[in-house]
Amino acid sequence: MIPYAIELVAELPGDVGAAWPTLVEARRARPWWGRLGRDITHVAQQVVVRTGAASHYRLWIETLEPGRLLEFTSAYLGVEPLTFVRVEVSEPRPGRTRIRLSEQLATEDPATVHQARELWRHRLDRLTAVVGQTGSRSPGPDDGDAIVVARDLGGTGRRPLHGAVLGDWLPLSGTGWPPRWFHVVDSHGARPFPITGWQVHYDDRLVIGIGVVPGARPTRADIGIGVGRESLELTVRHSGWLAIDIDAEAREMVCDRFAATWRHALCRAAEV
Repeated sequence: MIPYAIELVAELPGDVGAAWPTLVEARRARPWWGRLGRDITHVAQQVVVRTGAASHYRLWIETLEPGRLLEFTSAYLGVEPLTFVRVEVSEPRPGRTRIRLSEQLATEDPATVHQARELWRHRLDRLTAVVGQTGSRSPGPDDGDAIVVARDLGGTGRRPLHGAVLGDWLPLSGTGWPPRWFHVVDSHGARPFPITGWQVHYDDRLVIGIGVVPGARPTRADIGIGVGRESLELTVRHSGWLAIDIDAEAREMVCDRFAATWRHALCRAAEV
């Protein structure tokens, strides 16, 4: 093993008592890390973390000091090479938790080091979002991992949520009104997702129910307008992702695609 090749720090809202369970409880770790086979409860425990339909990590717990330190050896797909991960938890000031994560790799290959660093950075970003939106509560259907996108549209005279122009910037389709499909573009082209709900409040708010996985509770996209002194801001908050029973990596992928779609849509809204 070489010295720690990766070291990242994240600061989370809330105290250690709220943050620690997201590291060791299977139900709380799932939104940001993956499916833990069981809660992490003791040293010498073996735990499998499933991060995709065909990917998992096998962990051997080396050190467990509740509220302070978690150390484990990790093997992707349960085979060598092994890595060693150290997660230190502290409370630099009241109401804030600091996570310091280090991973010791078996190689100095720059591409491998970069990939590992970006993977943990992304996980910590998701952890920050989950803790920030759930606080000390258990994740609920509309908690954690909400996609939030906003754009200043300039002058206050615009009406982007008026029915006459919605189709000019939102990726909608279907005969009649309201539309039946919301389209997300990925590497396979435009993929339609069923619209399960449509609520309009004059021209300042629109709520769309979007089915992402058949049989699961639909996600909810709240689109609203905020008017300042000299400009108008359009905001999208797309929530409900934790209610979808899919692997963490699959959820991450579909969230990224929806986020990109919303960003593109708001750019178009600024032009109508």
